[in-house]
Amino acid sequence: MKIDKNAIDKLLKQSDDQLWRTLQMIASLNGIDMSKVSRPANMSKLRSILSNLTDNDIGRAVEILESYRKSGK
Repeated sequence: MKIDKNAIDKLLKQSDDQLWRTLQMIASLNGIDMSKVSRPANMSKLRSILSNLTDNDIGRAVEILESYRKSGK
C-alpha cells in the first residue's frame, strides 16, 4: 500500500472500527504487532492527527516503518 495524502484521506472515510483494523493491518505488514494494543477510546484525536499530516510527515513515517522492518525491532 502506498501511503500518501490521498491514502490517508481514504482511510479517514472509514468507520472507527475499519480505520483501526486497517492501521493494525498496515502495522502488521511492516512487522509491528499491535494485537495487544487497544483501540483508542477517542478515535477523533487519532483522526485529527492523521488529517493534519503533511507530505513530509508521511514520508518520515514511511522511513521509520521501513527502518523498523529492516531491523526487525
